[in-house]
Amino acid sequence: MSNPLLDTLLLSSKIESSEDYDATYESLPVVVAESTKDLDSAFAKLDEAGGHGYIATWRKNLFAFNTKLLSKRYGLIDENGNLLKAARVPKN
Repeated sequence: MSNPLLDTLLLSSKIESSEDYDATYESLPVVVAESTKDLDSAFAKLDEAGGHGYIATWRKNLFAFNTKLLSKRYGLIDENGNLLKAARVPKN
């Protein structure tokens, strides 16, 4: 089954396809959440991936996402691969 958000996202030069996640952005995992009802599963996937990464959503649905309520570990990108909120990754 095709996912239009993921298909559009993969057209961006900033996004790479991934076998383990929906995609990657700057080597961090990206999971697709087309709406707020998909957030719980997106958070679960990112937790399994080490707890840091990006959630991709449609820019038109951004008003439904309160970026202040997203953990600082998770960033947010739109369907074109544009960074809306950076993920804070600990320096090792």
